[in-house]
Amino acid sequence: MRSEIKRFTGRAARPLLTMGIGGGLVWLLASRLDHIDPAAVHALVFSLAPQQWALALAAVLLSFVAVGGQERVLHRHLGTGLPGGQVFAAGMAAGAVSQAAGFGPLTGALIRWRLLPGLTLWQSTRLSAAMTIGFLSALAILASTVLVTLHATPYEPLGWTVLAAAGGFALVSVLRPRWLPRPAAWPNALTIAAFLFWAALDLAALSLALWALFPAPDAPAFATLLPVVLLALGAGLASGAPAGVGAFEMVLMSLLADVDEAPLMAAVVAWRACFYALPALLGMGWAALAPRGAAPCADRPHPPQLSPRAECGLLHQGALALSRTGTQTCLTGTTPHLRVALFEPYPGKPDPDALTALARLARRENRLPALYKCDARLAATARKAGWRSLRIAAEAVLDPARFDISGSTHATLRRKLRKAEQAGITVTRGHDPHCPRLAAINAAWSRAHGGERGFSMGRFCAAHIARQCLYVAWRSGEPVAFVTFHSAPQEWVLDLMRHGNTLPDGTMHALILASINDANRNGVPRLSLAAVPDLPAPFARLAPAEAAGLRRFKQAFAPRWEPRFLCAPSLASLALAGAEITSAIRRPAPLVPQPVAERWTGAPHHQDADYEFATAPASWQRKA
Repeated sequence: MRSEIKRFTGRAARPLLTMGIGGGLVWLLASRLDHIDPAAVHALVFSLAPQQWALALAAVLLSFVAVGGQERVLHRHLGTGLPGGQVFAAGMAAGAVSQAAGFGPLTGALIRWRLLPGLTLWQSTRLSAAMTIGFLSALAILASTVLVTLHATPYEPLGWTVLAAAGGFALVSVLRPRWLPRPAAWPNALTIAAFLFWAALDLAALSLALWALFPAPDAPAFATLLPVVLLALGAGLASGAPAGVGAFEMVLMSLLADVDEAPLMAAVVAWRACFYALPALLGMGWAALAPRGAAPCADRPHPPQLSPRAECGLLHQGALALSRTGTQTCLTGTTPHLRVALFEPYPGKPDPDALTALARLARRENRLPALYKCDARLAATARKAGWRSLRIAAEAVLDPARFDISGSTHATLRRKLRKAEQAGITVTRGHDPHCPRLAAINAAWSRAHGGERGFSMGRFCAAHIARQCLYVAWRSGEPVAFVTFHSAPQEWVLDLMRHGNTLPDGTMHALILASINDANRNGVPRLSLAAVPDLPAPFARLAPAEAAGLRRFKQAFAPRWEPRFLCAPSLASLALAGAEITSAIRRPAPLVPQPVAERWTGAPHHQDADYEFATAPASWQRKA
């Protein structure tokens, strides 16, 4: 019983405290204004010119459009997948009602829950809380920017402090160091910039609305009014009182001491009618009468079995997903600022519409699109669409049926194979992937090479290896190295190459030859030894140190080298893609294997566990 009473008291404490503070501020305001004649304020309100009301209403409309823009930015960041029109309308209605009623996160959550099918009340509450935190943060940043720009206020040091803290947050959010908790949930630079833009427009518009409603002889300069309004809004929001009543007026009267109180209160009364009362009525009407609609249903991607790319097996490692891009499907991954499509879309030939759909998918997440390791044909299609491309790699490809180690082109390979045979190396296909000796070999390789790579490169995982073609090299009854291949009916692709610190020469060559012979016996028409870095001359120095040795190793098999490209809509995004994909490969997130069936995007929610937007709408939200 005591615990229940304590829990109830804790829940009631905050609203009671908020109402107490708001009531106290209203009492202070009333005592401050007790000498003002209400009739004088009434007369000043009705003396405002029609053009003043028109300008104020236009500014209010612009402000609520900006609120809808902020809402859409947050939905894109959280990956709800809801249509932009629904999001805009719900954001404006929630903002209009919550700012007038007070308790913004709660009232805003109820409005969003009513208007946005596909979101539960908990998810709507999280969105409302994110909107409140985002707007308060933007308000602090923009108010500080104004304060340090004017250079004429005693609050300038505080402004610099806030801007420094905001800059540090933005830097950490964009760089996402390893110690950062839940890094995928942090906003990227595009999200931060877009939200600040809409918030700045919102705040400038509402300040303009107040400025427009000052009686003509008493209106302060807009540059003087703007920082005062920003500070007053912050005080009003912090008080939690409905519409910030009391705190807002007290700050205005304190910082606009040169303006007579009667004209000031007349402007505030008119402004509250335009900015709070009228939008609140319209917002409540829309929330009550709007059609319920239905949650969007996106087309599921094509199954990975239809892809000619064996590397779709990377889906099992959880870092990549299948995304529907128009009539085609792409294997995609994300970096802080990019939605990256790997290889080529399927089924069918490269389609320019798939690029448009990829760009649209990226935009819905506040990201930029990019293509990684695509072939020459898709790169040409991208260039025709206005994208920029850069050759970054060459893939070593063999035809197992035509492979023959005789002849001068394979002299080095024969020499390596003889050395492996003399060292007593034997190769077997298949082994228990949970064998601790394989894990030990992988650990030794990882220590020697600075850790495993990720993103588009496979990582050691017994469950993943169990789905692959595994070849193990033995010496004196002990495994000394192994390789794995992604397998599909039309191709095998080399994935892992792991060995210990001491390895007889030619061991890895023997492993690859065994896989080529098996692919030939199984009628596989294409075997890829995977790609190696192959950058143009100006960028060749950016290739990793081991690239030259890896190319020499694969060249021993005399493969056909096929170019692979990085493509993006602009030079800037191309450079960003190169940097972020490199970071994703060299510094992968912790490995979380996941069934392929769960790794697809295109649904009206984000698939990342950091967001958890994945539940059905309430029954009353569904279309009848």
